[in-house]
Amino acid sequence: MKKIRRRLGQYLATGLVLLAAGSCDDLGPSGPRGSGTIHVDLVSPNGAEGSAVFEVVGGRGLGIVTTTGGDVYYEHGTDLTRVVVILDVPGSIGFRIQSENVRHLPQVTVTQVADGNDQLRASLSGYEVELVPLADGGAG
Repeated sequence: MKKIRRRLGQYLATGLVLLAAGSCDDLGPSGPRGSGTIHVDLVSPNGAEGSAVFEVVGGRGLGIVTTTGGDVYYEHGTDLTRVVVILDVPGSIGFRIQSENVRHLPQVTVTQVADGNDQLRASLSGYEVELVPLADGGAG
C-alpha cells in the first residue's frame, strides 16, 4: 500500500509540474519570448476613429506605453493599466506597451471610443483588439 501511495504521489507531483509549466506559455512553443513590445491595435467596425480608452490587465512587468500617431496617456495601477489614445486626425488607433515577457499577453479591453468629431460611440459592439508581441531584437 505504501508503494502505491508513493507512486500516486509521484504521478500527481509530475502532473502538477507539467501543468504549471504548460500554463506559463500563453503563446505556445513557437511564440516570441523575453522582454519586448506588445503592439495593440483597435479594429473598428466604423473605420477611422478619433480616440479610444483601453484597460490592460495581466501581462508581465508592463512598462512604457507609446503610440505611432497622436498622443497617448497611461497610468499603471495595482491590477490594471489604463491607456488613452487621442488622434489629431481620425484614423487607426493603436499603442505599444513594453513588457518584461511578451510570451504572457495581457487582456486588453476597449472601454470607450470617440469618432472623428469627438462624439462617443453609443455602442462598442463589433470592436476588437489585436495584440502582436515582438521580442527585443525582432526575434519571434
